[in-house]
Amino acid sequence: MNFKKVVIVAATVGVFFSAGLGVKSLAENFWAGHTDVETINSSIDTLTSRIQEKKQNVVTLTNELGQARIAVSNFNDQLNIARQQLEQANHDKETQLQQKVDEINQRISEGNQRVAEKQREVDAANQTINSLNQQISTLQNQVQNNNNQALSDVQATRSKAVQAVQQTADSSDSAISK
Repeated sequence: MNFKKVVIVAATVGVFFSAGLGVKSLAENFWAGHTDVETINSSIDTLTSRIQEKKQNVVTLTNELGQARIAVSNFNDQLNIARQQLEQANHDKETQLQQKVDEINQRISEGNQRVAEKQREVDAANQTINSLNQQISTLQNQVQNNNNQALSDVQATRSKAVQAVQQTADSSDSAISK
């Protein structure tokens, strides 16, 4: 029995010793895992913090994007208004230019009518001048003819007078010589 007791005690001590080693090993693994758990928790906290920062950045960027979209929309509205104003201004200028062109064309037409009227007056005056020149030429020819006729008549009368004087002188001389 003693031997039995010794074996029982030795077996009990072996079991306790093994259990102690197992508990020690378990405790070491637990405490090593605890460090890992703490590292994991720290990493999770870091990741959570980063995720929160990223979410905040996303919210901020989303807000900025929304504001930028609103600004772009406002700029597009202003651009459309400016384009409409430009189109209206161009249309107004084209209308003004067309009115000026029409006015100038009207004045040119009126000027051309006046020129044509003056040309008709000049043509009529030229016809009158030509007619008067023809009358003057005709009258000059008549005067020349009359002058020539008168000169011819005067020369003929002079010749006749000279002849008559000569005949009278000859007849007087013949009567005196007789």
